[in-house]
Amino acid sequence: MKVRFQEWDFGGKLIFISIILGILSLFMSWVDIGIIRVSGFQQQGYVLLILFIYPIYKLLKGTKINKVLGLICSIIAVICGFAFLRSKSVEFLGSMINAGGAGIYLFIIASIMLTVGIIQYKYQPDQPENNGENREHKKKATS
Repeated sequence: MKVRFQEWDFGGKLIFISIILGILSLFMSWVDIGIIRVSGFQQQGYVLLILFIYPIYKLLKGTKINKVLGLICSIIAVICGFAFLRSKSVEFLGSMINAGGAGIYLFIIASIMLTVGIIQYKYQPDQPENNGENREHKKKATS
């Protein structure tokens, strides 16, 4: 597994950036009530990153991503992010407030980026000309 950021298309780059943003969101506050801030790790947000594993694994491995399975994972991540955010809405002094912190918003953005990345991703198998082993084989065949 190699990180070949320059070789990936737009979709591949979005998938990679989304996993980085998803991980960074865990270090930010997912719940913020002014005097109380709780990070994504404390809210067990890392469980939602399980949904990012399939697309990033396939991207780093350099194999084709099953778009249906990838979209299912990413859409579930978006839905779970919104569900978590909705669960943090509470009534305080007679009015509804949202206690969601910046981390959960970043996670939702990362999940949406993952969805767009999977839609945009075009699998590009390695060209045989780029592989040094195949070049030597061609030289022997022509000799």
